[in-house]
Amino acid sequence: GVKPVILGEPPRTQGDLNFSLLGFPVRVHPLFWLVTLMLGARNNDVPGLLSWIAAVFISILLHELGHAVVMRAYGYRPWITLYGMGGLASYNPGDAYNSRGPTTLGQIAISLAGPGAGFLLAALIIAGMAVAGRISAFFPHGAGWPWVMPYLIGSETFTYYLLYINIFWGLVNLLPVYPLDGGKVSQEIFLKFNSRDGIRQSLILSMITAGGLVAFALRSHDWYIALFFAYLGYSSYTTLQAYSHGRRW
Repeated sequence: GVKPVILGEPPRTQGDLNFSLLGFPVRVHPLFWLVTLMLGARNNDVPGLLSWIAAVFISILLHELGHAVVMRAYGYRPWITLYGMGGLASYNPGDAYNSRGPTTLGQIAISLAGPGAGFLLAALIIAGMAVAGRISAFFPHGAGWPWVMPYLIGSETFTYYLLYINIFWGLVNLLPVYPLDGGKVSQEIFLKFNSRDGIRQSLILSMITAGGLVAFALRSHDWYIALFFAYLGYSSYTTLQAYSHGRRW
């Protein structure tokens, strides 16, 4: 089926950071650092802010690396871009070094590999803390949701941020809102059962879910989350309008 593209790669700039990781080309756009800095602006100390920036960089890079590894397993030559809206693992569908190509399950595996990599890192961190006997000190109120409001200061800040990003952001990423990974998974499932109308159905679900999250975020006075999902919901709406009028991506 024809699939929509909402968020593309940003243009190259002279401020890009370029390097290679496990054979994957990686490009970091300057806006990645700016947005990360803005999100961590509530840190009142420089070490805490640097811990936040490092945790975001490592976590999003690992997330995209998860996607890229599975893409390569299906014969593609992916590259990774970190930019203002997060990260992208991209590939040219016509540039595969074998002809396998991902099935529906393969596409779902590619989408889930990103948050899966983050969950694995979080599990390893928690396991390490358990071995070191640090669980009770780190989570004084039990398992719960201690990472929802990351305002720790001190030596454990970096670990705390890693858990917050890889667990909480990972779960948010699984919501059926396009182009989050959960939105891509829902699109594949809709297309599997209705190749003619699956994309439209997945975009409607994306709009409804995004709208609900905007309402919830506004009630919670979480303006960033509200703005983020308002943008994604509007993107789904405009994509649906264009798709319904017979445009092709």
